[in-house]
Amino acid sequence: MAELRLPMARDFMVSPPAILSPETYLLEAIDRLVEVNVGAAPVVDADGCLRGMLTEKDCLRILSSLTYDAGQDGQVADYLSPVARPCEPSMDIFRVAELFLQNNFPVLPVEENGSLCGVISRAALLRGIQTLRTRLEREHSSFESVAGRQADRPRDIAARQRAAADATPEQLVRLFRRFGAEN
Repeated sequence: MAELRLPMARDFMVSPPAILSPETYLLEAIDRLVEVNVGAAPVVDADGCLRGMLTEKDCLRILSSLTYDAGQDGQVADYLSPVARPCEPSMDIFRVAELFLQNNFPVLPVEENGSLCGVISRAALLRGIQTLRTRLEREHSSFESVAGRQADRPRDIAARQRAAADATPEQLVRLFRRFGAEN
């Protein structure tokens, strides 16, 4: 039986619909998040390094800032959330789920060799769970089928005689067909 391959982050990641710069003004960043209808976007500096994620929750902080700072619009760098550990394309869905549980990001950045190569969302991870469940059910069904055929197969002539003595005519036909196919 083949080894079960776990779904990986690379199987469900997509290109980020929005990538923000740390120098982008927050109100512009909010416009961009709304425009592409996402709850978070990776923030990447001019060197291509991931600086963090700007989430809807981070953006809500501007309300207090506008109230207390007389309408000053800060930059994304002032509001972003740091990413403790980005996802990697080769991480299986169990590890990706662990990362989601460690933070409140609706999407995780996916980095390979220090460069942003995509994002993975919670919804995509749910599709990964469905994929794994389908594979496990298929594997289990296949295993049960093989095990069932092997369990009821008489191994030697004496076992075949005992099976034939207790069998109905239909069972005998099946038994001898199998016996003929084996030899």
